[in-house]
Amino acid sequence: MFRRIIVALCVLLFPMGLVITASAAGASVAAPTGVAAHAAATAAASQPVLRLGSRGSAVKTLQQRLIALHYFDVSTADGMFGQNTYHAVVAFQKVQGLTRDGVVGPATWAKLAKPYVPAPRYRLATASLEVNLARQVIYFVRGGTIQRIIDASTGGGAWYYSQGRWARAITPTGRFRIYWRYSNGWQPGPLGSMYRPNYFYGGYAVHGMTSVPPYPASHGCVRMTVPTMDRMWSSLWVGMPVAIYKS
Repeated sequence: MFRRIIVALCVLLFPMGLVITASAAGASVAAPTGVAAHAAATAAASQPVLRLGSRGSAVKTLQQRLIALHYFDVSTADGMFGQNTYHAVVAFQKVQGLTRDGVVGPATWAKLAKPYVPAPRYRLATASLEVNLARQVIYFVRGGTIQRIIDASTGGGAWYYSQGRWARAITPTGRFRIYWRYSNGWQPGPLGSMYRPNYFYGGYAVHGMTSVPPYPASHGCVRMTVPTMDRMWSSLWVGMPVAIYKS
């Protein structure tokens, strides 16, 4: 009789194959199995495929979900899939280990329903930036939590010739601080202009750029889009900690 009661309680507490797992930073709280997993996959497959130029209620739903997960750093969801939405989707795909194409299909919808949630490596008393080179994203961290996840492009690794010497396009790793900022738009330089650069080590900076591909492509700086830098500008300052790591 006691065994039958336990079985009945398990059926009541864990219907539809839902298995409760321990909560941890960077992990999901519940993992669907069996019927529930099939239902989640079916729901994702029923969503429309969205890409640059898409409009409508499904795009608004996507944007609201990206805002909730800290990938979309604009204040409102407007239902228009433009460049801001595209880069938010790419950043999400990078963190989730998906194809970085900016297209929201069944795999991306499924992860939006049950995402991997990253955690900061460092929990400081002040706000900070963390650059994850493996995932090619920037984390804006405040209060011990990630407040924004930003699409980025870092050093591409190729050799280049500049100012009479050869150098390799590698982003330095370690812990730094912003030591100088250029606020007046585009700053010209030997490798091209940078938009509102925030220098953290020698000539390396976090800056805006018109080209932020979904892979490492810079000379070693950390790129974000120009509109994102405009939105982030007031949150950055001289002395702000910057941590850069490979994984």
